[in-house]
Amino acid sequence: MSEPVQRRSLLKMAAGAAATGWLWQAGAPAHAAGGRTDASSSALDTLVLGDRASERAHGLATTLSEVVTGGLGEAARVLNPPQAAGFWGGTLKADLACRPKGPTYVTIKLWGSEHGEDLGRLQLFAEGEQVGHYHLGAVDPLDIAAEDPRTPERFYFHTLALPAELTAGKRKVSLEVRSMGRIAGYAQSAADYYKDMTGPSRTIYRLYTHDEPYFAPADDDVTGTLPEPRTRTSPGSEIVDTITARVVAQAAAEASRTSPQLDLWYLEFLARAYAMPSTGAYRNGAVPGQITSSLDAIYWKYLSDAKVMTDSSQQWMGLGRAGLVLLALADELEPLLDEPVIGSPGAISNPGFEYGTSGWRSATWAGSGTTSRDTSVHRTGTASAKVTVPSAGTVGWVTSSKIPVDQGTYTYGTWVRTDGVGTNKAYLDVLFFDANGKIVGGDNKFYASGGTHDWEQVTARLATPASATRTEIHLRLEGAGTVWFDDLTLAPPSGSSYAPVIRRDAWTRMLLDSREYWRQHFPQYTNQAIICAIGLYLADRGLTWLGSDKAWGEKKARGYLYQSVGLTPWLGPEAEDGTPTKPLGGSYHQVTEKGVSKELGYAGNYGELQDWLSLVHDAVTGIGGVQDDELHAHLVKMTKARAVFHHPALDADGYRTMRIEAVTGWRDAEYPGKIAYDEGDKWDGHPLRLAALLKDPELTAYARQSLDEGQVFEVLKKTYDLGASARTNLNLLSTADDYAYISEAPATATRLPMTPGAPDLVFSDEENGLVAVKHGDEILYASLYWRARWGVNRLARVHLITAEGVERSATIWQDVDFDPDGRSFTEPDWVNFEFAVGDLAIPDGGFPPPGDTVHQAFAGQVLPLAKAPADVPAIPVGEESPFAGRASFHRCAYGPYLIAMNTTTDRTYTLTTEDFGPSRDLVTGARVGTGEKIRVKPGRTVVLRKRR
Repeated sequence: MSEPVQRRSLLKMAAGAAATGWLWQAGAPAHAAGGRTDASSSALDTLVLGDRASERAHGLATTLSEVVTGGLGEAARVLNPPQAAGFWGGTLKADLACRPKGPTYVTIKLWGSEHGEDLGRLQLFAEGEQVGHYHLGAVDPLDIAAEDPRTPERFYFHTLALPAELTAGKRKVSLEVRSMGRIAGYAQSAADYYKDMTGPSRTIYRLYTHDEPYFAPADDDVTGTLPEPRTRTSPGSEIVDTITARVVAQAAAEASRTSPQLDLWYLEFLARAYAMPSTGAYRNGAVPGQITSSLDAIYWKYLSDAKVMTDSSQQWMGLGRAGLVLLALADELEPLLDEPVIGSPGAISNPGFEYGTSGWRSATWAGSGTTSRDTSVHRTGTASAKVTVPSAGTVGWVTSSKIPVDQGTYTYGTWVRTDGVGTNKAYLDVLFFDANGKIVGGDNKFYASGGTHDWEQVTARLATPASATRTEIHLRLEGAGTVWFDDLTLAPPSGSSYAPVIRRDAWTRMLLDSREYWRQHFPQYTNQAIICAIGLYLADRGLTWLGSDKAWGEKKARGYLYQSVGLTPWLGPEAEDGTPTKPLGGSYHQVTEKGVSKELGYAGNYGELQDWLSLVHDAVTGIGGVQDDELHAHLVKMTKARAVFHHPALDADGYRTMRIEAVTGWRDAEYPGKIAYDEGDKWDGHPLRLAALLKDPELTAYARQSLDEGQVFEVLKKTYDLGASARTNLNLLSTADDYAYISEAPATATRLPMTPGAPDLVFSDEENGLVAVKHGDEILYASLYWRARWGVNRLARVHLITAEGVERSATIWQDVDFDPDGRSFTEPDWVNFEFAVGDLAIPDGGFPPPGDTVHQAFAGQVLPLAKAPADVPAIPVGEESPFAGRASFHRCAYGPYLIAMNTTTDRTYTLTTEDFGPSRDLVTGARVGTGEKIRVKPGRTVVLRKRR
């Protein structure tokens, strides 16, 4: 055996030696790249909280702590909040045994029935230094409380690796657990980020130290029993009716709006509702006008505030959604394209009252009367302006903004219809104002005929007074009767400087600017890239419909969607001339060959892209779209790949369900994952939606499983409970139709792959360093490429669910081989984020916690960088990279499992099983003896499990 080496020194040597890329466990032979691989590890030491003898033996010191009787009658401790409001709560500190050579792990035992974010977090310290980071670090806190219970009625175990230098040469290590409040991960200030601790922490039962990654508790260490699963029966299908009632009511409200709607989510909602017979917006004549006036208003807002396009609620998608709205009402909007935009300088806004009462205000000069927009009477279009005076009064409409005018003669006009009005009582009145708002020419009245008559045009040719710069148009009725006004006109003199903005030009500019900006800012993370690509695609489809000579056309526009979902390489932001910048080279795909999004490794919640895949499918094949069999097949593959990462669990009420695997998700900070079969509750997607769109039999069966287990209605309710916002109402608009399709589909025996009783499987994704195993009813997830954004960190993340329902999660050391590029990154002394946020006003490493300065136990760790593909431009050290931390070969031992993964395309590695013991290759089914050597071919993974 080679002499053990402290890990930090080992990494320094590896970073400086171009000839080798091996990183192995201390004390392991180099050729094997592995340490002991026993199936289990007994504790080096155990601290039993609440047991006086154990606490005394370990020198336990506590603050704000008390002993309680917890789950299954076990003694334990809770840590209480501070007496004065604050983030940090109670602590416990003790000395536990450790190994003077090699790795030491710390495991905590927690009760899985407790839940609620108010439990806060538990953070580990060793030798006075914080172990890991609060938010998305490679080593995370001991516990992050979530709204749902993690393992109801059972204990679970969470394991963290300690830096080797903290325990080198020691027999004992000083460990401390500090309680803390919850964290708001997206907060933009320290005050909002760190929440005060408001109640007791999660109950802490035991702390263990051990020297193998896998920890097996002693036989007398109770773990609890998996409750007998029950099937949820409430809520039921009535939630579909509840959702339908809300979206129908909202559709009616949006259709009857008389002011512009600036929210593009609601405009799409209204455009889709216009084609749905179940809503009051269906073929409603007011909808085209409402959408037109709203798009006009969005155009003006966009001109005054670029954030509408860049960092509003439509972020990454830009104004692309407006393109979809145009396509949805193409026939109705086409006749309006060559009219002036409402609010256009030198033009009358909303001259036919087609767009509600936008551009007008009602006025009463004397007496009383009523004004309204009348959709039952109109000369052209769908509406007119109505004025009624019962007996006496002067009432009417006035342009809400004064219209700029030049010198010269203008022709003003309106069409008038009357019912029982007196002579010279219904009229057009034009008033002029100077630059200071003073009237300089008023009451230029031009009358319609009296009595009762059909439409009659009233016109006036007026020279602009010398000092006038603006005009105001009045439509008045003086005395009893009813009058309607429609189709106003304003013809400027030749050479007027106030040429109106034509709608076709305005909308083209808006969509073109959005497309051009976002193609030059094409984001890298998979979900963001997909959102952006949808925006680019829809913006270009809108440009094509508007007749722009700058439209790319279907093939090129769809190419960005292909990039975003991994059908073709992602080429990154483009230069202004359209040249791809290729920041990750010319062969980087957003999605692996197996169909899993890359991000910077497996993503749990963020990797659930079904909501955006639905929108990709709909954008291409939906409104006025085309059939794309290749894209359809790819979306099906991606969705099925995600199905492997939905595992059996219990919901908050103890009912059987399936949850998203989140413990091994690199962008996940809440465990357990959300309930999901085909899809979970999302802002932009809901259960049943993608299955109803793709109509693949397996995906439909997964959706049916959620019906059979009574969970789909609970998830739909959670989606509904997100609130009655524009975003959620658009999301839920199709719920009734999707439910009808899935519920009427033929029942089959097909279930999600990880469902109890389903066949065994091994899923490996070498591009993502990812493994999922089902062995009987035991499930193992392992992320071998674990949050290695800066360099090769040799860490893996595992989540094991035994057939008995005992869960373990762990961040552990593994053995790797990689191609070094000769550089290294030194881990900074950050305790919050393990990353920098370049585009926000957040300091590198995130906001420091309140109170005394806290130092990072991993600070100073030197991480060697792996070599990137030859065509990748140089990525600076310390800049997040999907290549810097990727290994060529992984050897990860965890309990009864030994995993070997070859991520290369051109090399074969040899796995030496050493003393792993008799096992079975779960991929091939072959028996493997102790000490056998197995050749691991390029792009292949071997998963061995000890034979019982």
